[in-house]
Amino acid sequence: MLRRRALPLLACLPVPALAQGNEWRIGALFPLSGTSALLGDEAARGLELAVEERVAAGRPIRLVRVDVTEPAQALAEARRLIQQERVGLLFGSVSAPIGQAAIQAAEALDTVFVELATAADALTERGARQLVRTAPRATDYAQLGIDAMTRFLPGHLRRPADALRTAVLHESSTSSENIAVALQSRIEEAGLTVVERLTHAPRTTEMPAIVQRLKAAGVNLLVHAAAESDAIALFRALADAAWRPAAIMGAGLAWGLMDIARAIGPSLDSVFALDVPPIQSSDRWAAGARPFAEAYQRKWGSPPRSGLSLASYAGAQLVLSQPSLERPALRNGLGALDVADGGLPNGWGFRLDERGQNQRAKPVLLQWQAGRPVAVFPPEAAAGAPV
Repeated sequence: MLRRRALPLLACLPVPALAQGNEWRIGALFPLSGTSALLGDEAARGLELAVEERVAAGRPIRLVRVDVTEPAQALAEARRLIQQERVGLLFGSVSAPIGQAAIQAAEALDTVFVELATAADALTERGARQLVRTAPRATDYAQLGIDAMTRFLPGHLRRPADALRTAVLHESSTSSENIAVALQSRIEEAGLTVVERLTHAPRTTEMPAIVQRLKAAGVNLLVHAAAESDAIALFRALADAAWRPAAIMGAGLAWGLMDIARAIGPSLDSVFALDVPPIQSSDRWAAGARPFAEAYQRKWGSPPRSGLSLASYAGAQLVLSQPSLERPALRNGLGALDVADGGLPNGWGFRLDERGQNQRAKPVLLQWQAGRPVAVFPPEAAAGAPV
């Protein structure tokens, strides 16, 4: 069992040019353009910092980044990276369809694929031998959601859990739908009320009608799992309706983005979100968050745009610090690791189950306060009190 500590963050240095015969080549498959570009680029930045740290520590690594926006392209690029670029390890992806395509190529070509972000349960349900997911599953988001509804929100809202009239609204993408379905199941198992569960297409034009329906149903807790564009559309529709429920809880990676705060403005303050740990998490719990943010600031001249880059860095750092990146030694080595909670820079631990899922990657409940996402639950992760 490893001790509870944050792994060291070394000074960031540029990735070196191609070495002669002794470098490790790793590939990165992220959407760096299109509708998921913000999330893809933020995750890729965390990976890049982890690579640069390993290079500074003396391990020659060449990172090959590829912009992939749809599954067929991801499948083709994953194959090309492995077969032509001689990549021995793949990272991705923030998108379930891209992740599934990368897994398909990795399985066929006996190469480890590390999923750093995507929550979709389907990724680990097919028993892929070469998959390692360092990030939480949709069911982990759902479990946190029901914990917040039963242990946190009643005290904060000053009303019992059984007085919550919850609506679960979600985009029709895989991860968002997985989170919503799992959360509804948890809510019903707890004997609480789901008055509505509604699905909408990405970039929907129906948000004003949806908001009117939620208002008419007397919803006092709205959970919304969606990308940033639809989160922004929700708040525009709420403003137009001159109504909002007592509490709003976003779900998923988009809800912790600083870009959402800039687009929505002060109306986002007091909103909760189920997300990966933000930079503003407890220093004792996520001891590597502040050093990571400082390194990020030095490299890109601005603070991290969300906790996604920290989550990506934490997972990639763990993988790239293994004694061997050779296959199958890498997959076997990761399968044998047992890192206690708090052992990774963002407060996570690491222990794989039989499907390659890190069982110690847990989301947190954050709240937007004065334009910043602050962890408020569970207590060990909290960096501040809710407002």
